[in-house]
Amino acid sequence: MAVGEFLGMLMTFPTSVFFVPFVVFFLIMLVDLVFNVVEGFTADIDLFDLDNLPGSGLLLPQVLSKVPLMVALCVSFFVATVISFYASDIAQGFISGSILLVANIISIPLVAYISLAISAWLLKPLAPLFDRKKTFAKVEFIGLKGRVHSNVVNREKGEVVVLHEGNEFLLDAMLQDDSWIQYGDEVIIVYKDDASDRYVVAKKA
Repeated sequence: MAVGEFLGMLMTFPTSVFFVPFVVFFLIMLVDLVFNVVEGFTADIDLFDLDNLPGSGLLLPQVLSKVPLMVALCVSFFVATVISFYASDIAQGFISGSILLVANIISIPLVAYISLAISAWLLKPLAPLFDRKKTFAKVEFIGLKGRVHSNVVNREKGEVVVLHEGNEFLLDAMLQDDSWIQYGDEVIIVYKDDASDRYVVAKKA
């Protein structure tokens, strides 16, 4: 089968419903690996807000909320594309016409749900790697040196990068007075402000 013919089959309904988003999210993920632009826009987005959905434990896999948004979406749409491709190919051998169209439409939510379950199973071994709470709990940042990552750090906002045992950690930071520290300056982590969940830093002398 030629590459063009294969891509043509991927673009047919209903496989295209999953294939097109997969390509989009895959490209976004590749760009994010280089420029790290997605995390800033999706930091407060929970892919599936499972805590506020009654009965969600029976409907949506918990694992998908523990991995980055782009990874979960990309894997889910890839699995859905594969399932839809083969399901549609098999269905065409038995039915056709309007019956096939109805079957394809009905298959979309079924394929989507099955792909979520399979994606959760595939991503489960990787979930601990993306658990920030568990990762941060192993490191005591107080007293460590860092460098300002945002444009400025002031009383309201800021970010610093801390290098610890070869790993870089991006921390939300703030100052305890009305001064400011600019990008690239070296700082020391003084303490963590529990109210704002930010680390108070001071400029390194």
